[in-house]
Amino acid sequence: MIKIRKLEPGDEDKIKDFINGIMTDEFSVENSAYAYEDLNNVMEHYGGDRELFLVAEEEDGKVIGTLAIKEDGPDTALLRRVLVDKKYRGKGYGGMLLKQAMDFCFDHNYKNVSFRGTDRMQTALRLCLKNGFEEQDVAEFGDFKLMTLSRKL
Repeated sequence: MIKIRKLEPGDEDKIKDFINGIMTDEFSVENSAYAYEDLNNVMEHYGGDRELFLVAEEEDGKVIGTLAIKEDGPDTALLRRVLVDKKYRGKGYGGMLLKQAMDFCFDHNYKNVSFRGTDRMQTALRLCLKNGFEEQDVAEFGDFKLMTLSRKL
């Protein structure tokens, strides 16, 4: 049984290992383009009143997915760290994380939610597009494209 919950004290090392593992294994080209300052103190970085970090985990505590909301302006939330372990993709866990995050955004009076990911992050892009996000911008960076999607609430 998979449980989705908010970040708790003591989660930071396993979250950092989970995210670094996926980024290294699947997105090594993009890995250098992404800032990691948020992973050095996840509790603080996503600790604002209008911010959220969700963890999907197995009963034994193994992290299988993450999703974060970061305030990007008075009306806009930024969707970050949308990651699900390869073995658990296609089973609805990404959708469960996204639904909980979108409910949070609605409850905290955001009007827009944005997501930025590369063209190689097809699973996250498809998840967002399937859930009402629309493509807003594409910027080329050598070996990859940075896609910006957004959704109005």
